Amino acid sequence: MRNLGTPDEPYDVIGLGFGPSNIALAIAAQEIAPDRSCLFLERSPDTRWHEGMLIDGARMQISFLKDLVSLRNLASPFTFLQYEKAKGRLEKFVNLAEFRPTRLEFQDYLRWVAAQFAGMVRYRSAVHAVTPIRDEDGALSLFRVSATDTATGEVVEYHAHNLVHALGGVPRVPEGVTLSPTVVHSSAFLSTVPVMFTDHDREWEFAVAGDGQSAGEITHYLLDRYRNARVNLILSGYSLRATDNNPFANEQFFEANVDKFYSRNEANRRDYAHSLRSTNYGVVEAGFLDDLYRRVYADEVRGRTRLVVHDGARLTGAAADGEGIGIGVDSRFGGGSCVLRADGLVLATGYRRELDPVMYRDVLPHLDAGGDGRLVVSRDHRVRTTEELTCGLYLQGFAEATHGLGDTLLSPLPFRSEQIITAIAKDGGSLARAVPSARPDAGPDAATLLALIDRCRSGTLVSAGPEGFPVATRLPLVLDRGRGRNGVLVGVLGPTDPHLALLDGGKVLAVFQPDPAPPGAAKPARQLAEENSLSIDVRGCARLVTGRDRLVAHAGGSVGVEIEIEALHGRYSPSPEPRAVRTESERQS
Repeated sequence: MRNLGTPDEPYDVIGLGFGPSNIALAIAAQEIAPDRSCLFLERSPDTRWHEGMLIDGARMQISFLKDLVSLRNLASPFTFLQYEKAKGRLEKFVNLAEFRPTRLEFQDYLRWVAAQFAGMVRYRSAVHAVTPIRDEDGALSLFRVSATDTATGEVVEYHAHNLVHALGGVPRVPEGVTLSPTVVHSSAFLSTVPVMFTDHDREWEFAVAGDGQSAGEITHYLLDRYRNARVNLILSGYSLRATDNNPFANEQFFEANVDKFYSRNEANRRDYAHSLRSTNYGVVEAGFLDDLYRRVYADEVRGRTRLVVHDGARLTGAAADGEGIGIGVDSRFGGGSCVLRADGLVLATGYRRELDPVMYRDVLPHLDAGGDGRLVVSRDHRVRTTEELTCGLYLQGFAEATHGLGDTLLSPLPFRSEQIITAIAKDGGSLARAVPSARPDAGPDAATLLALIDRCRSGTLVSAGPEGFPVATRLPLVLDRGRGRNGVLVGVLGPTDPHLALLDGGKVLAVFQPDPAPPGAAKPARQLAEENSLSIDVRGCARLVTGRDRLVAHAGGSVGVEIEIEALHGRYSPSPEPRAVRTESERQS
């Protein structure tokens, strides 16, 4: 039996967290690349999903068909309908004529799927450190993941070629607000508020900060369960607003539109995302707003005002004292500042998504952050890294800026998991070392290399074929220096080229062997060219394109491949012998 997780027998994939994103990844791994070894580490003792907001009767905001797999593979045994059949409720569910199941039932669906992957999950595993490990070639080719068993306190270490981070967001707490048993984030709402406020007849004074679905549901819950309570709703806008849920707007979350969004420049992405905010952020489902308004109106008919809306308000601070909670509020609409008094405050202020700087302390220096400080993520959700780090770090739900507003939602899970596992299956950590890395001082600088590539006009493209064995093909490759950080390689393939399926979405290596001396160069440079063989290795993620104007313009064809350059280096090799490209298994043998 293989002793997986050791440096000699690392996992192909370790997933951090086992919520919807990585459960979908487990499904994709089993259906697409069953030969890849996977392990998932989850802090909780079982599968849990937004437990703080599993309010009785609360429904999903999407169709049950947007489960973990249906939109990718309707024949999968892990669809929501398969779950209903396994539970003996399929006919009754159909009889409901309801597309949106309750949130509680969807969590039960998640647990049903997760139970079928129990053998590859380590629950009660709190990951506290991720460390890149250097191999005999000097590359950082493995991740070591250190986790504490929360039941026993034992520290366990695992090793993997690839890491998929899906730990979700961290509750966003406004500056100046101090959490306490009576000041809680919505993620802990059901586990704290009903416990702290057990008297349902008392005239409690509550406050809720936020303007999205969670704020609306919490407000409704408090008005419903505490019939003599008053709720102060602190809104940044002028009122609660309805979700833009029309079918034309929802098409923006289709998988094909993720490609379109990703291909836009940064300014276009920002403008486009801003125009779509009403589909996801700071909005409440329209039917739910109607129910809430009816409740507020019924209270006023009885002569009671139980909902007080503080519009255009900004929370400046909140802390519990001996007499309750003092909540500082500034008005954006000229109403000045005030301090509200409340018995309890719930922050429906959303989440922030970033890698834990302590957990990833040894990895962060090797990750590429753009000008805005966000990690640069490829189309297949792999973080761009330094040349030295060759193992793969993939992020689930952390690429909204480049992949669109749907990146944090459930809708893209079937497709995103497919992209990640396909990329890992094509690369698997071996292609990154198919050609050994050069020392930083072993070749020309990047500007010189790009100029040489521009003169080459052709190169050898290497991709991971069946069972990880590299497949190489030589083709024209034109450098478009106007796109991407280092440029984009554009090449043309025949529509029946056997490499088409292998290239799409996978990591590739492009090898160029130019003459380093331009025509008319001095003799020493030509002597250097005769005595040394210069090779330029370019790594990036390939994407097939068809019928694109820029492809026709650059390469004169209609079917081809684009490779955004993620890393490149040049090397002078004193040996005239041709190099052999080896798989990982061949290298180790």
